[in-house]
Amino acid sequence: MKTPKHFLKRNAENEPVCSCGFRPEILDDPAPVGIQWKAKRDVLDHVDAMSGFRPSAPFDGSPDSRYPRAGVRPGASGRWKLTLWDEPGVMHALPSEHQWHDTAREAFDYGQLVIGTHRKAGTRLNGMTR
Repeated sequence: MKTPKHFLKRNAENEPVCSCGFRPEILDDPAPVGIQWKAKRDVLDHVDAMSGFRPSAPFDGSPDSRYPRAGVRPGASGRWKLTLWDEPGVMHALPSEHQWHDTAREAFDYGQLVIGTHRKAGTRLNGMTR
């Protein structure tokens, strides 16, 4: 099995860094509140970017892709918005606590969980059969 080039680890100072040597700039910030959490998020975002993770893949794929389907887009706030569709032009509303996620991967994984469950059950997002 091939070892990934990019993954989260800790350096000698116990800071979150990438195995490639990427170290988030926020670790140089003198304010101690939330630095470890933010640095870890920055490293995970770096790992996603370097690994070819494409949160917009549901939008970039074939227009013939199966429905229901999901998409993830960055928001102006820095958080990631998850949207779900039952068919072209028919978006399924999500409660706001499930729309916004801290990372693209978190939003993508949540979307896959919801979509996969409905596809396996043979239902639309509103619970009706397809």
